[in-house]
Amino acid sequence: MRNTLLSLLLIVLASAAYAQYSMEGKVIDADKKQPLAFVNIGISGQQGGTSTDIDGKFRISSATEFSTLTFSYVGYEALEFPVWRNEKNVVIALHKKSYELNEVEVLPGENPAHRIIKLASKNRNKNNPDKIGSYVCNTYSKTYWDLVYNNEEVKDKSDSSKVDSLKSQLRIFSESSHLLMMESVTERKFLYPENLKETVTGTKVSGFKDPSFSTSATDLQPFSFYDDYFKILGKEYLNPISRGSTSNYFFVLEDTLFQEKDSVFVISYRPFKGKNFDGLEGVLYINSNGYAIQNVIATPYDKGLIEIKIQQQYAFMEGKQWFPEQLNYELRYKKYPTKYVGMKLTGKSYISNVQLGVPLRKKEFSEKTIVMAPDAAGKDEAYWQAHRRDTLDAREQKTYVVLDSLGKKQHFDQTLKIMEALFTFQIPVSIISIDLNKILGFNDYELVRGGIGLHTNRKLSQWFSTGGYVGYGYKDSITKFGFDARVNLQKDSKDYFIKALYSRDIAEPGKTQYFYTKYNFNRSSMTYRMDYIEQKELSVNFRAFNYLTASVAWNESFRIPRYDYIFLPNREDPTETSIGFRSAEIRIKGRYAYKEQMVQAFGQMLSDGTRYPVLYFAYSKGLKGISPFANYDYNKVSLGIEKSFLIKNLGRTKMLLEGGYLEGNVPYSYLFNGNGSNNNGSYLYVENTFQTMGLYEFVSDRYVNLFFSHDFGSLLFKRPKFQPQLIVFTNIGFGSLAHPEQHRNIELKTMEKGYYESGLLINNLIKVNYYNIVYLGLGGGAFMRYGPYADVEPEKNVAYKLSLVITF
Repeated sequence: MRNTLLSLLLIVLASAAYAQYSMEGKVIDADKKQPLAFVNIGISGQQGGTSTDIDGKFRISSATEFSTLTFSYVGYEALEFPVWRNEKNVVIALHKKSYELNEVEVLPGENPAHRIIKLASKNRNKNNPDKIGSYVCNTYSKTYWDLVYNNEEVKDKSDSSKVDSLKSQLRIFSESSHLLMMESVTERKFLYPENLKETVTGTKVSGFKDPSFSTSATDLQPFSFYDDYFKILGKEYLNPISRGSTSNYFFVLEDTLFQEKDSVFVISYRPFKGKNFDGLEGVLYINSNGYAIQNVIATPYDKGLIEIKIQQQYAFMEGKQWFPEQLNYELRYKKYPTKYVGMKLTGKSYISNVQLGVPLRKKEFSEKTIVMAPDAAGKDEAYWQAHRRDTLDAREQKTYVVLDSLGKKQHFDQTLKIMEALFTFQIPVSIISIDLNKILGFNDYELVRGGIGLHTNRKLSQWFSTGGYVGYGYKDSITKFGFDARVNLQKDSKDYFIKALYSRDIAEPGKTQYFYTKYNFNRSSMTYRMDYIEQKELSVNFRAFNYLTASVAWNESFRIPRYDYIFLPNREDPTETSIGFRSAEIRIKGRYAYKEQMVQAFGQMLSDGTRYPVLYFAYSKGLKGISPFANYDYNKVSLGIEKSFLIKNLGRTKMLLEGGYLEGNVPYSYLFNGNGSNNNGSYLYVENTFQTMGLYEFVSDRYVNLFFSHDFGSLLFKRPKFQPQLIVFTNIGFGSLAHPEQHRNIELKTMEKGYYESGLLINNLIKVNYYNIVYLGLGGGAFMRYGPYADVEPEKNVAYKLSLVITF
C-alpha cells in the first residue's frame, strides 16, 4: 500500500512538473536587430509576467497553459505573439512607432508618476549600494568595437554604387568579426564612505599578447544611478530621481507590471521643453519594494557627435539590498570615419558573487582605485571559461583568431609600448627615449627654442636612468643644457626615487614654487623676463599617507638677471651692489589630494580626481655661509588650496586661494611676481591668473590671491544649434614689499590696497565640427580691473580674451 501511494505521488509530481508551460527567447529591434532590454512581457488572461534582461533575453513559465504573450515597450508597437508549449530560442522583433505622442504639460490632478518618483528620490540613500557599510563583488566585462552603416541619404548619384558596395562589404565584415574585442575580470571592494579598490585579475584584448589596459564596468558610467548628478564621459547630467526633479523632468507612467507580490512602475522621462540644464531621457523601472530602481535606460537629451546609451539592471540581494546586476553602454560615433560608416563601442558588465556587509579594514585601501594584477594579462583559456557569462559566439571567436594573428605580424604590443611612451612625451628608440618636450618651445624671451633631450629607459634598467638635454634660443642666441641621473626606490612605482641634476638654463623670476599647473603653455609662452641660472640639485621624491606627493631637495644656484636690474644687499650702504646671486637652500614641497582616485592604465597611474579640496605647499630655507653658493638667509613659504564643486541647477564653481610669505634680505629673483597674464598683444585666457595685470607689473614678499569662477554652462541659454557657455570671474589680490628701495633699475609696484578684476567669458560662440570626432568651440570675453589700481584711462582697464574648448 505504501509503495502504491508513493508511486501515485511521484506520478502526480511528475505530471505537475511537465504541466509547466514555458517559453525562452530574445526580443530585438526589428530594424537594427539589436536586443531590447526591459521589454514588458505579459501572459494574456493571467496576472503577472516578466521582462527581458539587459541583453534582451527572457524566460517565462506558468503552471497554467497559455497561448498568447503580450510584448510592450516604450516607443514600440505592442505585439501579441502566439506560442506553443516549451518553445526555446524564439526571436521576437518589435517595430518602432511611426508617430510621436504630443506632449501633455497639464494633467488632471497630480501626475501619477510624480508620487512614485518622489518616493524613489526619498529612498535613494537606502537603495544606493555606495551608501551601505561594505561589499565585495566580481565583475566580468566584455567590450567590442564595430563599424556600422549609417542611413545617410546619398545626394550624389555617382556615389550611389560606391555606397552600396561599401554597405555590402561592411555587412560581410561585420557579420564575421568585430574590429576589436576586450574582456576583463575584476574584484571590487567597497567600505563606506569612500574606500574603493578594484583589482583587475584578468584582461584580454584581441591582437595584444601583453595589454597594459583593461575594460571596466565604470569606464563610461558610475556604478549606480543614485547620485544627484550622473556622470557620462566626464559630463554631469541631472539625475531624474534627484530631489525636486519633477520640476525639471516630464514623467509619464507608461505601464505597471506585477512580479510576485511587488509592482514595477514603468516611467518614461525627459526634460521639460525650455528647461536649460544637462538632462537625460529614457525609461525608469521602479519596484514597489523600497521604491528602488530595478532597471534604467538613459541617454543624453541633447545629441552631439557621439550618441550614448546607458542601461543598468538591479537585483534584490540577500533579501535586504538592491544591487547592480548588469551595466551596459553603447557609444556611437555617427559619422566617423565617414558620414556613411560610423563606429560603435558596446560594453557589457556582469556583476556576480556579491557579498554584503563583509568585514573590511581601511588599511586594505589606498589611493590606487583601479590596479592591475601582475599576471592579469597571462590568464589561460580555462580561467576565461570559468568567468565568462556565456561562451564566446562564432563572431567573437573569429575576432580573436584574426586580430591575434594580425597583431603578431604587425607588432601591436610594440606599438602599444610606443604609445605609452608618447603619453609621457617620450619616444623610445631601443634603450634610449627622446624627450619631445625638449624639441621645440616658444616664449617671448627666446622667441623659438629648439633642442633635443635623451634619457635611458626601462629597457636598459628598471632601477636607474640617466640623460640630458641641449637647447638653443633663436632670439637670445644662447645654448642651454642639463643632465641628470635617477634611482628608483621601488621597481613598480614612479613616486619613489632619488634624482640628481645639473643645468645651465634660463628661469622666470618670482615664479611660484609649489606643485601647481597654473603655469601652463599659454602663460609660459608669454614670458619675456628671464634669469640665467646655473644650478645643482639633489632630491628625494616620495608618496606618503596615500594622498601626499612630496619631495625634499638640496639646491645650489647662481642667477644672473638677463634684464636691467641691480640689487642693494646692504640696506645701510647703498653703494654696495650685486648683479649675480648665489644661494643654497633646503626645499620641501608637496601636493595633498585627499581621496584622490588613481587608475592604473597604459603603464601609468592616472588621476581620476577628488571631490575634496587639493592643497599645495612649499617651504624653502636659504642657508647663508654654508658653502660658497650661500649668500642669503631666508624663509620662503607658499600655500595654495583649490576646490571645485557643482551647485544643483546653477553650474560649477571653482576657487583657488593662494598666498606666500618671504622673510629675508633677497634680490628680485626670489620674490613673488603678481601672477598676471596680460602681455602686450596677447589675447589668450590663462586660468588662475589676473587677466588684466601685466606679467611683472606687481611684486611682493608676501601676498594672497583669490581666483573665483562660476561656469553656468548652457543653463542660461540653449538652442538646438547654439549653446554658448557663460562663465563669470572675480579675482582679488593683496601684496606688499618690505624694502623696495633695495631694488634698482626696475619698476616695482605693490598691491597693499587690493587688486580687483571681474570678467565674463562666453565659450562655444562658434563651434567647428572637427572630422565628426569633436567640436572645437571658440569663445571670447572681457575682463576689467577696478579699484585702487585702475588706470585713469578706462580703455586700459579692459583686457579682451579668447578661449578654446573641446566638446563632444
